[in-house]
Amino acid sequence: MRRVKWMMIVAAFLSCKFVLAQHSYSPYSAIGIGDLNDMSLSNNAAMGNVGIATPSVWHINNINPALLGYNSLTVFEIGIEAENRTVSNSFNSVKVGTGGFKYLTFAFPIINGKWTSNIGLMPYSSVNYNFSAREDIDGTNVDALIDFEGSGGINQVYFSNGYRLNKELSVGLRMSYLFGLVESRNTTYIEGEGITQQFPTGVYEKTNYSSFDFGLGLSYSKKISDNDLLNFGAIYDLGGDINGKRSERLEVESGSGVSIQGDTLIDRATGYYQLPRKLGIGFSWQKLNKLSIGLDVKRSFWNQNAGFTFDDPSLPRDSEEYRSTWFIGLGFEITPKYNDVNSYFKRIKYRLGLDFKQEPYVISGKTINNFGINFGWSLPVKGVSAVNMAFKYGQRGETEGTLVKEQYFKFVLGATINDRWFVRRKYN
Repeated sequence: MRRVKWMMIVAAFLSCKFVLAQHSYSPYSAIGIGDLNDMSLSNNAAMGNVGIATPSVWHINNINPALLGYNSLTVFEIGIEAENRTVSNSFNSVKVGTGGFKYLTFAFPIINGKWTSNIGLMPYSSVNYNFSAREDIDGTNVDALIDFEGSGGINQVYFSNGYRLNKELSVGLRMSYLFGLVESRNTTYIEGEGITQQFPTGVYEKTNYSSFDFGLGLSYSKKISDNDLLNFGAIYDLGGDINGKRSERLEVESGSGVSIQGDTLIDRATGYYQLPRKLGIGFSWQKLNKLSIGLDVKRSFWNQNAGFTFDDPSLPRDSEEYRSTWFIGLGFEITPKYNDVNSYFKRIKYRLGLDFKQEPYVISGKTINNFGINFGWSLPVKGVSAVNMAFKYGQRGETEGTLVKEQYFKFVLGATINDRWFVRRKYN
């Protein structure tokens, strides 16, 4: 049986090579390194992405590493995500469906009840867009139609540790290795009277990223009665620069639609993109095996000129503008009767949450906010494992000026396996 479990983990890690390339579609992901993903697993996602101060013995806490010490069993979690998004502006709208890998993580106790380690893999950011813009060419009766498309993103492999100093106080540390590739292509077409044949031209850009990131966690839990706990938590991500190498070249499209490489504009020039420092605090009240209510507040400190900057000052940096942002999440979890042997539905964990998030980018002086309603549940299976589902309806942006409004529905399907995998069997 243990051999089968290890084969499942190996197969899951190998499959990630193929599924990491699938990302949510959004024109906003054209900015910087794309849309930043949070550290939530499916149980957090159903509670409004709350998790700074919500310890669990059955789920891995990816958000606050200090809470890993509560996992006295070996835990394996995997999740996939599907999404349907409607993107609209003042003129039209388009619906896009996407899906793919969300997370793979594995936690195991080093000292039972005191120290637990965790390794995992998940996307850090995602880039997936394809849209067009039309511009007048002064002094002529023709227009320029520019197609923008991009793909890729940043992935992270992380190693976290949580240690319980005593029954109330815990600390944690996370180290992540970030790596990935972002590609973009802008192609210009000419439209107007008298134009019967053309050879569209454009610019292809590729940036490889890699760097380390570190996060700290703190947790304090106070028992106020036999079954009631008050929990406080704090996290801090150090942020800093993620190093990159960028190349750019001209391209010309042949009459048959094949792109022909042109002159190289930039050849593997080094530079960096600035990741934000992040500070988060959380509070929760838990009635053991019954009810949990959690609130998270996070602040991300962005440099206004965080866009990609070349080490060579003669090369132009990206002109994007950023702002520091807030995140607020509120979540609830209720289990009617966790040990009811007669009713399966009473053993299900039901979750509900709300979240509000400011996006960091500023477009033509305007800012973008993101609001979501979340819900879901964990379906118990054999032993203390579960199948987890999370749903979210959200809205981001508006249709004013050059902005677009996105309405989306997300579904996260996760699996949690709890077991004692590293206990040596004893025989009389």
